[in-house]
Amino acid sequence: MSHPHVVVDPHEVPGTYAYHRLPRTSPRTRWWRPLLVGLVGVAVFVALLAVGAVVVLLTALASGPGGLDALGTLDIADLGDPLAFTLAMLSIIAMLPAAVLATWLLGARPVGLLASVAGRVRWGWAARCLALSAALALVVTGGDLALAALQGEAWQPRVDATSWLMIGLVVLLVPAQCLAEEVVFRGYLVQTVGTWLRHPVFALVLPVPLFVLGHAYVNLAMVDTAVWALAMGWLVWRTGGLEAATASHVVNNVLVFSLGAVDLADLDLVDIGPVALGVSTASTLAYLGLVEVLVRRTGVATRRLVAAPPPPDAPPAAAVDAGGPVVVPGPLADPSRSRTSPRS
Repeated sequence: MSHPHVVVDPHEVPGTYAYHRLPRTSPRTRWWRPLLVGLVGVAVFVALLAVGAVVVLLTALASGPGGLDALGTLDIADLGDPLAFTLAMLSIIAMLPAAVLATWLLGARPVGLLASVAGRVRWGWAARCLALSAALALVVTGGDLALAALQGEAWQPRVDATSWLMIGLVVLLVPAQCLAEEVVFRGYLVQTVGTWLRHPVFALVLPVPLFVLGHAYVNLAMVDTAVWALAMGWLVWRTGGLEAATASHVVNNVLVFSLGAVDLADLDLVDIGPVALGVSTASTLAYLGLVEVLVRRTGVATRRLVAAPPPPDAPPAAAVDAGGPVVVPGPLADPSRSRTSPRS
């Protein structure tokens, strides 16, 4: 059973809010504010990329005559090259500080509402989802390995100094890259649509094409990406935060890039076959089901309940939120007695 995260804050509008409606907790919410946040975020992102480009150029110049030549021949799309991989990941990671800074300056207060209904990252819940996703990935990868063995196609990894360097870069950079994409596509964009439209379907579906177009995939690989994005959007709404979706994203990308580092996965792949699509979809649905079980067992907060401040002379009363007992003054400690209409 899930519980709401209960707060009493005179700076928030009383009501019950799903994740996609969290910007509506602010009395300063206006229809144009998410657009302004997006413009500021893009400006910060471009500025960060420009600073990064200058740093790379100065580093190449300082490295000697061959530095510029090496930079000029660099194939940024070659994710098997450590330098190209690093630059590609950092260019995506730059979206994270851009989105957070723009939201902090102009958007929801606190900025932690981008993370969850609790206004922060719920680290315990994130750890559970990460363990669940890793276990599922281990089962699927083990099945793939067993199937390859039965077909006489034993895995033959290539392990050398470059492989170890790549794996180190994957562990260091990929979690931040995944978090950046989740904050933008399942955080900012979902909450932007949710600011305008109440029904969650709009908030979950409309950002999906942008996420798909952000990847260089075609045909069934695009379908696979869309299915996964829809599933992760549903998880964000169902669990009240980005933790479950981010956990799945991190495990998937770390696994794929790590396998690619030892030549067990093709990092240049842009399409997949029907069997691969079926396996991927089944894995995604399995993760949804397992997270649903976890939600019901842990009672993680999936909504934010903002109770109205009581009259100054009202006696204190106890209320319970997902994290345990808290003290909420006044008769509105019981959500069912609130005189405000619920907000989705």
